[in-house]
Amino acid sequence: VPMMLGTKAVGVLNIHDTGGGRAPDQSQLRFLTLLAGETALVLHNQRLYDDLQVFFLEMVQMLARAIDAKDLYKADKSEHARALAAGAARELGLPDQMVRYVEYAMMLHGVGKMGIDQAILSKPGKLTPAEFEQVKKHTTIGHRILARVKFLGPVAKMVLYHQEWFNGKGYPEGLKGEEIPLGSRIVAVVNAWEAMLSDRPYRKALTDAAATAELHKGAGAQFDPKVVEAFLKAAAKTVSP
Repeated sequence: VPMMLGTKAVGVLNIHDTGGGRAPDQSQLRFLTLLAGETALVLHNQRLYDDLQVFFLEMVQMLARAIDAKDLYKADKSEHARALAAGAARELGLPDQMVRYVEYAMMLHGVGKMGIDQAILSKPGKLTPAEFEQVKKHTTIGHRILARVKFLGPVAKMVLYHQEWFNGKGYPEGLKGEEIPLGSRIVAVVNAWEAMLSDRPYRKALTDAAATAELHKGAGAQFDPKVVEAFLKAAAKTVSP
């Protein structure tokens, strides 16, 4: 039975009767034709959905590259961070759609820095209290930017809270524990890991062992302990760039 999409055949539905029964009558043929048409439509819609997901990912990757271009310490690292975040999310048993949101949040968590003075972001020394207050605004700026894109709604919330601490001493709202979205807690751990493994003007990159020790040290204070454990399991399976 041809699988028709409008006037175009997109496939064939083969029906095999192994019981030696009669040839199908006209009503059965009409039903099979209807079934083939519905199958063609489902496959077409799935293809459109897959194409849309690819488009979304490519758009997010483009934004991530623009963010990386402004951050001297994160050039070309967004894809590796994305893989680590996805791995941690899967270790925690999150469904595929939520894993995708976590990936997007990991790549876009720094988008708000586009609204921060570049001189502050690239300052080699310690920031003044006033400068740090400016940098802290990047979470709310990022949320404002992303919340205007409907399909990035869940991502915007993860970006808003990715600087919250598990003990409630983070920003922008001082959330603690389970009040912080799980996606934000994952981004926080991966972001810290990537920062520790990058050279800074005031220090050299840490070794994997030293960075692991710092994550364990921060578990329960800055980081969610269960996210730290899930992340370290995922990191052990992920090849570094």
